[in-house]
Amino acid sequence: MKYKIILGTLCLSALLVQCTPCRPGEPEPFVITFEQADATSLANSAYGDNLYDGSYVPYEHAETGLTFEYNFTSQNYDGYEFTTWDGTVLSQQNDTEASGYLNQCSVYYQDSKTGKGGHEGSATFALVYTAGGESSAYFKDPTTEMIFHTVFVANSTYTALAMLQGDSFSKAFSYEDKDWFKLTFTGYGKEGQTTGTVECYLADFRTPSSPGVVTSWQKVDLIQLGRVNKITFSLESSDTGSWGMNTPAYFCMDNFIISEFFVL
Repeated sequence: MKYKIILGTLCLSALLVQCTPCRPGEPEPFVITFEQADATSLANSAYGDNLYDGSYVPYEHAETGLTFEYNFTSQNYDGYEFTTWDGTVLSQQNDTEASGYLNQCSVYYQDSKTGKGGHEGSATFALVYTAGGESSAYFKDPTTEMIFHTVFVANSTYTALAMLQGDSFSKAFSYEDKDWFKLTFTGYGKEGQTTGTVECYLADFRTPSSPGVVTSWQKVDLIQLGRVNKITFSLESSDTGSWGMNTPAYFCMDNFIISEFFVL
């Protein structure tokens, strides 16, 4: 029994540091860093002009078929045509000073050595806009199920500055009001059944010792979601009114670690 526990621990360690498999013939885990993405899958500015003209290509991880949902919509209202988007897009923008939606594609982080915004000084990360609902990543093959081990998350600049300073739509967060901004991951199996949920706070002012607004990349353990075909992302905020959440519905992700199975 002790041997099995040690073996399980070693297997997990190997997965998380990208070592070789524990047993001969076992496949290594996939680490999705987004660094090899084609330029057509990158926001082309801090605002992301190409997200509104239909030219953005949703990112799909070639080795696993994991596809990140992106929705482009063209609408006509009273003779006025406009376009909108929601979902997950890739970005290399990291302006941490400009507030507002014109800087919606930036992560609120700059590496001290590289000056870039991705995890561990990398350039590329994923930006998620849930439009007040939820977004998802799913395997192209509906029969595929894999284990999500960890992911790193951070705030977008638009959201972080709205919480730190407030703007015309949202309030500045405070310990007096015990404000919070929560991200929830939900897993689904290939039959559509819910496999589990994981919550983390991108801002937490609920107690005097709470950390406030997240200003760096934070690791989230997703292992309890189990084997999934799809994973969804949703956001909630203490700053919510009759029209829904006032806090900008954005967050950033990087370095997913997934594998075909997990040995306990």
